[in-house]
Amino acid sequence: MRVNYTKIIATLGPSSDSSSIIENLVQAGLDVARMNFSHGTYPNFKQIANNVRKASRKHNRTVGIMQDLQGPKIRLGLLPKEGISIKRGQKIIFSTLAKPKKDHIPIKYRNLHKDVRKNHLIFVDDGLISTKIDRIKGNEIHCTAKTKGTLFSNKGINTPNSTIKAKTLTPKDIKDLNFGLKLGIDFVALSFVKDAKDIKELRSILTKKGHSQVKIISKIERHEAIDNLEEIVQESDGIMVARGDLGIEIKPEKVPIIQKRIIELSNKYGKPVITATQVLASMVNNPRPTRAEISDAANAIYDHTDAIMLSNETATGSYPLESVRMLAKTISSVENELKKQREIVENEIKNKDIPDVNAACLSACELAVDSGANRIIVYSKDGYTMSQMVKHRVFIHTILITPNKNLIQESSLYWGINRSIYKKFTKKQENKNFANELKKFVKTSKLAKKNDKVVIIYNAKGIGSIATYTL
Repeated sequence: MRVNYTKIIATLGPSSDSSSIIENLVQAGLDVARMNFSHGTYPNFKQIANNVRKASRKHNRTVGIMQDLQGPKIRLGLLPKEGISIKRGQKIIFSTLAKPKKDHIPIKYRNLHKDVRKNHLIFVDDGLISTKIDRIKGNEIHCTAKTKGTLFSNKGINTPNSTIKAKTLTPKDIKDLNFGLKLGIDFVALSFVKDAKDIKELRSILTKKGHSQVKIISKIERHEAIDNLEEIVQESDGIMVARGDLGIEIKPEKVPIIQKRIIELSNKYGKPVITATQVLASMVNNPRPTRAEISDAANAIYDHTDAIMLSNETATGSYPLESVRMLAKTISSVENELKKQREIVENEIKNKDIPDVNAACLSACELAVDSGANRIIVYSKDGYTMSQMVKHRVFIHTILITPNKNLIQESSLYWGINRSIYKKFTKKQENKNFANELKKFVKTSKLAKKNDKVVIIYNAKGIGSIATYTL
């Protein structure tokens, strides 16, 4: 069974929703199963969740479940099956009317004509077709095509110069969220986040519904999010670098720079960060990835991403299991190199811009490295100690012990948590000599081998307590 530090997220769909394939994916290293609510049916999602939990129990491996909400994705309306061919320089009229004129291109978002301006760009189908707005007349958006191509029904639209005023949470999202909460999701990914208010709105809904334990992953895919990045990271429980739409909203050559900034900022605040989109895209149709794709995944690991996400590779591709295995091998290869060549990481404990309350976690990491510890035991009730420990990226086998069952699932997304164990101690045990109680539990549960050097950290949110001993 794979023991890596960087986590693997796989989107499950038609190619990977069966019980047998999900079991194989879990054995190959799946840490979080993503369900994309832009596609699929409720019965299918229920089946996927059940199959994931069944495989997780069978192989004693923690696997989280993430619901990815569609959000206010702007799309074309219904067009002829063969599509509409567009030539460069051709005049096009987009319409936001429910029943547009015959030669107009329908757009499902009814207020787009209010949000865009003259000379703004409208990209269709992941930017394959580019148009520039000449004028706006009522519900009509008159454009000139800058590139040729074919328009098809329901293709996505991006407006890199415009601020879309549509609510981040749509009625569909609320309905989908209610279903996801009944399924018992661990994470919910919020699409097209613009600022911290979007996250606060979703958190308020989760709290009112009695599901405050569900963690919010903010997807960075709009140009407005880049301007409000720090406040979004601080308000979120985790971040996703959604490079698909992001690479259309901003110049594609800027995406690697923004990706590094997002990862660095997430590391600083101890928030898990996911690198997503087209990681092994060629494996949708081919059994082997390109060298450039492997380098892309490797660079994300060098940058200290917590997790890497596969989308179409596992959801609709021909080689879902091979994709997860390839990513797992890539992670192992890079991490083994990082362990040997410390200079590549710059500094194993490089982020010292931390509040005083986190000094215990930093000290525990330094102690573990200096003493050559074989195990780090993290006891955490609310996740604070866990998140502040792993952000220092120490390559030492780390085990989470917690009385919080929700935290077990949450740990599936965090870099470096190699194993999670549920254990409830009495108040008497916690107050007397808790370090000794943890030592006993480590020994009786065989969490370390004889002569292993072990560092224990707990209560980092308070005064912080560290213990070290040899088993």
